[in-house]
Amino acid sequence: MIRSGRVSGCCAALLLLLAAFAPSAEALDHARLEQINRNADRLLETLNNDDAGIEPALSAARTLMEEAGVKAMPEALPQRAEPVAGSVAADGRGIAPAEFGKALLAPILQRVALEIGNLGHRELMEAASPSGGQALLLKGGDFTLAGLSRALADTNQDGLLAASDNGYRLTIPLVIAENAALSLGEGDRLEMATERGVFILNEGLLTIRDAEVVGSAAAARIADFHPFILTVRGGRAEIEDSRLSGLGYDGQPLLSGIGFGSSRYAGNRSSGLVTGNILKDIRSVEVTGLAGFRFSENQLDGARGIGLRLERVDHGVIADNLIVASGQHGLLIIGGKNTVVSGNVMAENAGRGIFARDGVGHATITGNVLLANGVEGISVAGGACVDIFANAALRNRADGIRVVQSLGVRISGNLLARNQGAGIAVTDAISPDDETEITDNIFLANVSGISAERFSRLLLRENDLSNQLPVLFAGALQYETPRYLTFKRGLADGADTGFAISAAGSAAPSLFRGNRGQFSLADYTGCDRGEGE
Repeated sequence: MIRSGRVSGCCAALLLLLAAFAPSAEALDHARLEQINRNADRLLETLNNDDAGIEPALSAARTLMEEAGVKAMPEALPQRAEPVAGSVAADGRGIAPAEFGKALLAPILQRVALEIGNLGHRELMEAASPSGGQALLLKGGDFTLAGLSRALADTNQDGLLAASDNGYRLTIPLVIAENAALSLGEGDRLEMATERGVFILNEGLLTIRDAEVVGSAAAARIADFHPFILTVRGGRAEIEDSRLSGLGYDGQPLLSGIGFGSSRYAGNRSSGLVTGNILKDIRSVEVTGLAGFRFSENQLDGARGIGLRLERVDHGVIADNLIVASGQHGLLIIGGKNTVVSGNVMAENAGRGIFARDGVGHATITGNVLLANGVEGISVAGGACVDIFANAALRNRADGIRVVQSLGVRISGNLLARNQGAGIAVTDAISPDDETEITDNIFLANVSGISAERFSRLLLRENDLSNQLPVLFAGALQYETPRYLTFKRGLADGADTGFAISAAGSAAPSLFRGNRGQFSLADYTGCDRGEGE
């Protein structure tokens, strides 16, 4: 039980317990910490080398984890269906012949707003005013950049998509209708004219493979505007092995570079695949309301805002990406169920490495490296049934892993090293019956090992705190230090008995005090690890 007063017993006895708990491994642990530091430095050097590419960085991350003793995830990841590569014929969009023309932009934006909300339409109309309030509408059929450019030239509209030795330049907003498809292929380069308020609105099928898309460096008519690509109203975009830069309307939801938007209640939800790309100088990648979205093997460097933002996305897969030096969080997940975040490197982001909040459920965060981020490495606030397994959180400016106002969280097999807060922090339980499992983690040289405030129950088992002394526990948990050390001394070798801590008598759980809307019990279906599918 947590006591509100001082720990009974004298300081001398506690010092004896501390000495007994830290036997002869000092030199070995010091060497281990130096090895981890060398591997972390090597990873940062690789990330800062523009010519290195993604595989050397992911390899350096794997080496860091393996040599630090991070074990594989204790249970298999759920299998996710791979998105099927779309085609106009397969999607039923190939019925109409190739047809295009100009259309008024305002009614198109209003139609989009009915599904996903206002997009700052007045500002968009002002930015695109050089086009006279019109957009180029692909009404039906299959288009390539070369084919569309020739067709426009045949109708004396070649200035809308002008060809040059350096690719193609788009000077008018482009809308891909439901029955149309546009493909950018190997060697294609598309420049979107920032000064003319150009963007791509995709309601059909957009394919970008082995191509380059850039926003021009010219100044826009309105502040903070940059071109963007937005897929909505049942559209699909597949962006693979390409380079995108200079994109993102700062401060406008879903217009911040590469966006996917859909309503959960739409009859035909948008879908997308973004894999193998180099994304630089964009505001963000934002995804709202989709199911089955995949974001993998991308290099997202220097995003001006949040690197990747997911909201109400179910069955998402975020795997094997480098998300580095974002202006805010590396990855933000708001709501949604059954998301897997695995094998990523989140480094030197100004905010948190991974931040999951406001109703995230049945999520798995595993095999990631969170290095030198501006706040926590991993933070979960208002989540349920979240597994945080086999990650490495190092040198973050706050806690390595922090869990707030959440239910059914398991934290297992992680490396927590040299974080400027606690290795693991748990606070503000929302149910008196909840238990947070903290098992088989490795703690090295954090400001404190485990910190807890206003929690319900903790179960500690097989954690390595031998190089975390002298500050094992912080917060209300510090008063359990003597009992824990006594428990460890009496534990037989190889025993897996857990150390249970109950905070009965602490403040009332925040579920009953109001939790500012972070968590809704209506979204909570229990933590049977097969539920929520």
